[in-house]
Amino acid sequence: MRELSRFSLTLISALIVIGGLHYGYFLIRELPFSWAEFFYGYGINFVMALIVYGAMRYLASKKSTYLGFLFLGGSAFKFAIYFLLIDPVFRADGKLSFSEFFLFFIPYLICLAIETLAVIQLLKKMEK
Repeated sequence: MRELSRFSLTLISALIVIGGLHYGYFLIRELPFSWAEFFYGYGINFVMALIVYGAMRYLASKKSTYLGFLFLGGSAFKFAIYFLLIDPVFRADGKLSFSEFFLFFIPYLICLAIETLAVIQLLKKMEK
């Protein structure tokens, strides 16, 4: 449970910092901005990362050798969620703008990087 809390804190901290920079980019470039889409993209990525990491922690506690497959499956899960839940919202006006695309993929990449580092640490602990 402690590792999940630490992961959550790291993830939310990184998303707040990157989200602030992302918002600043929108302001500087005077791009159209929607708080609803912003929180939707960042929030769904946060929740998906927690689900995938929680599942990996559970499998690691069972000494499973399938963590790599779960990690890859987690990425497939995230893309499925993107196409099922996020893409339709962003395409509600009939097109997917550059800004809308990055409202999902910037937090996706941040979450993926943090998940990857967490999985590396998890695998190192399993070796001991």
